[in-house]
Amino acid sequence: MTWEELKLATIQKMFSANGSTIPTDDSTRDYLAAMPQVANEGILMLSTAGKFLVKSVSISINPIPNILGKETGGKIHLKESGEMIFSGERARSYYFEATGKCTATISAGDYVEIVDIDSINKYTPFKGLITNEKQLPVTIVFDSEYPYSVKNIALYRSKFTEPGLVPDYCEKVRFRMPDIVDDFHSINSIYFEGDIQNTRYIKTDEVYQEGDKVLALDREVPGNYIVYYNALPPTITSGTEDSYELSLDREVAAILPLYMASQLYKEDDISIATQYRNEFEVAFERLQSTAINGKAEEIKSESGWI
Repeated sequence: MTWEELKLATIQKMFSANGSTIPTDDSTRDYLAAMPQVANEGILMLSTAGKFLVKSVSISINPIPNILGKETGGKIHLKESGEMIFSGERARSYYFEATGKCTATISAGDYVEIVDIDSINKYTPFKGLITNEKQLPVTIVFDSEYPYSVKNIALYRSKFTEPGLVPDYCEKVRFRMPDIVDDFHSINSIYFEGDIQNTRYIKTDEVYQEGDKVLALDREVPGNYIVYYNALPPTITSGTEDSYELSLDREVAAILPLYMASQLYKEDDISIATQYRNEFEVAFERLQSTAINGKAEEIKSESGWI
């Protein structure tokens, strides 16, 4: 349905149009001026509580190997005082998170970098590049006379052009969905495509959603995640072209004029406006009860033929 068709259907319900053209006289001028706001109200209501506008985006997990491994790098290491030492071969960059008051000395041959850490009651991330052209063993030595702790420690063999490009190391990789797609409303479903060692394609629930905006994926399960999400609809404005094609399913487009007419016709005939609103609510309730997300199914016979 185009924006012009929606306006015409609404005007026809208010008995202000004959045929297939929209009058542009005094009888419709105020209605047409108010239509963008009323249309946005109805579309937002339908697309966030009944008939979702579903889109998709791909998110890939391609982690850089941590020389220290998951067992060492992924743990929280606590120390009342003294040294903690972590070593790896041929590292070119590092990442860790620390809390407390301590120092971290990163060294590889003649290269030495000292990081002063003073972070109370929270883990602060640190990352950087290691000058190690000869690919020597690299050591990180944490030291303090006070209690401190470190976690998510990583040494990477990968080389980067600047420290900010060194990837974080953590069990879950977090993605704030509104930063990826600007029309994000909520997650609908997620499908996983494995990497070269894990070729399954399945609908997955092996993810975490933090709050209602952040998706957390497992760093140790590389591959491509196809995230289907419920999108916020585009906004209609006074400058929207009549030829603009609305992103609406046919069953939504069919009842939207009922909502718009019920809002616009209140001052002219409250009884007809109320009738249209009641018709809209009945149809809206049916949409809500039949809105079912797509599912993945697998067939397996008991006799073993498949």
